[in-house]
Amino acid sequence: MSYATNSVSDAIEQIGDGIKWRCQNDPLPPEAVVVRTPVALMFVRGDRAEPGAALAKQVVASFGYWNIESSKYLDLVFFGWFKEGDEVGFQKKDNGRIFLDCVKQVEDLSKWHYSGETDILLVDFEMDVKAGGELENGRFSFKNCIYLPVEAMLAEKRVRSLDALVHELVEAGKKVFEASQFEGSVFEISDRIAWIRGKKALWDQLKKLFLRDWAKVYDELRPFAVCDLSVVV
Repeated sequence: MSYATNSVSDAIEQIGDGIKWRCQNDPLPPEAVVVRTPVALMFVRGDRAEPGAALAKQVVASFGYWNIESSKYLDLVFFGWFKEGDEVGFQKKDNGRIFLDCVKQVEDLSKWHYSGETDILLVDFEMDVKAGGELENGRFSFKNCIYLPVEAMLAEKRVRSLDALVHELVEAGKKVFEASQFEGSVFEISDRIAWIRGKKALWDQLKKLFLRDWAKVYDELRPFAVCDLSVVV
């Protein structure tokens, strides 16, 4: 689902409510102790000139569609954005202060640092399963993360558009959910994308018949590598 939010705590509350609702329709297995689901933290400023402005327009145009497409497979969290009825927009109050506050909150919780452009950070969202199936203690886990510098990937033609990238992530999340229900993780999404992209990159090299430049295979997969961005306490 797509969430517009003004803080990490609000995002956790919204996602937690969404997961509880899903569990009413898809009961948890009796042995479950933790619910884990991948989440895409979306850092898209809606107050920029081009090329960032074009990406913000895609968010406005696609927010509702992404909400339906992502369904229970991948939650999308748009920090510093609002949704009122059918209206979706970037919160420009105090020159984007809300967005900046959200960035700082995520940076304080992890080793991630905002690029200043458009970033996607894939993380796991976890909730403890208590007696009777009650869910509590919603939290973001930065143990397995995928950092995607969207504008750099677009410039290098690794992806065609933000819409195409979100679709690819949702499709990978769908495959993971179908295989593991409420125990999927970002690590499994990385494996799924590596399998699909790796096959394509390898085939592109074989078609050239000159098996020299294997760096392309690595470059194709590098943005989707899993890294540990958790803070050691």
